[in-house]
This record gives sequence, structure tokens and C-alpha cells, in this order.
Amino acid sequence: MRYYQYLLLAVMSAFSVSSLAASLPDEPYISVTGTAELEVKPDQVIIQFQASALDRKGALAKNKVDQQVEALLINLQQSGFNNKELESADLYTRAEYDYQKDKRTFMGIRATRDLTYRLTDIDKVNQFLDAVLASDIEAINQLQYGLQSPEKWQLEVRQMAVEDSVKKASNLAKAYQAELGKIYSVNYQNSYREPMMMRAMSSESPDTSTYQINTIKLNDRVQAVFILEP
Repeated sequence: MRYYQYLLLAVMSAFSVSSLAASLPDEPYISVTGTAELEVKPDQVIIQFQASALDRKGALAKNKVDQQVEALLINLQQSGFNNKELESADLYTRAEYDYQKDKRTFMGIRATRDLTYRLTDIDKVNQFLDAVLASDIEAINQLQYGLQSPEKWQLEVRQMAVEDSVKKASNLAKAYQAELGKIYSVNYQNSYREPMMMRAMSSESPDTSTYQINTIKLNDRVQAVFILEP
């Protein structure tokens, strides 16, 4: 059995070397990796929050949640926000209990509705949050900054990585007293990642919070093989 394992390993190794050799030219060449990084200010933020209420009667809890959502729509409209960007999930309920030692006490029925808003003017994040809090909605879950057209910026940073690979190859060829020839092969894998949200305490009051906007870092890389001309 061990003999067959060695034989299989030898065949795989030979295949790997053969595949690698086949991907490179027979004539003189140079292989480089072009890299690039671009910082972009986000132009949208997805805000996730919840309208929630607790009452001993489920119907009353649902009514309170509906009143919160109605108040939110009014506050958003008065503040100049587009209500069409608000997405509302189905309302769900659950029983809520208080546990003290071995005793369980029924607290009531918790009604909750998940809400999502896409804000394209990120300079108005705090103004939007004020409108939410004024509607008796306190559960703000997540803010995720992003780009409305990420493919536009990804193309730009990719072109920067391509130009970096050409520059590196040209400089290396010149250093070895050779001329850079045509491109032979390109290996590329997209590396776009979503940004993270930052929250920082206000310097004026420790009891209030402000949301700081991160720049989005786009990184890209491309591997290229060029033919060298003597």
C-alpha cells in the first residue's frame, strides 16, 4: 500500500512541475506582481434597526410597534429623507420572561419589526439617527458603509495594479540591459472587501455617541509574465 502511495505522490509531483512549466514561455521572460491600493470615501450606508415593544397583551405590543413605525415615517419625511428607502420585515412576537433563581415570571409579549434604510447622503447619518430615536426606536443594530458603484472603483484600482506591473517589469528589464517585450500571461483574482463601521465616543459628552466614517480601502493585485528581448 505504501508503494502505491509513493507512486501516486510521484505522479502528482511530476504533473505539477509539468503544469508549471507549461504556463511559462520557453524564451527569456520576467514575472512580476503589480499591486495597488485606493482609499475611497463611502457614498452610502445601510442602517439596520428594530422597532420593539413589550406588553402583557400581544395585540397591544403590535400596536405600539406600528405606532413607532408610523412616527418614524413622519419624522423621516419632516427631516427630508425618502421613505421609499425604508425596508420593513414581517412583525414577529415572542413571550418574554424574567428569571430570578428558580422562579420564572412572565413579563409580557415582545413584538419586533426589523427595519433597514439605505442612506445615500452619509453626512446626514446623525440626523437620521435623531429621527429614529425621536420615534421611540432605540435598537440600532448596525451601520455598514459601502459604495453605490463598487465596480467603478474596482476597475480603477485594477488599472493601477496593471500599470504597476508594467512599471516594475520595465525597470527590471532595463536594470538587466534588456528590452521588455509583449505580455505572455496574466493571473488575476479580485480582492474587494466590504468596509467596517466605526463608532467613537463624543469628546464633548461621554454619554453621547457619534459615528465616524471610515474610508474604504480597495486593494488589488495582478501577476503578469512578459517576454524579454535582448
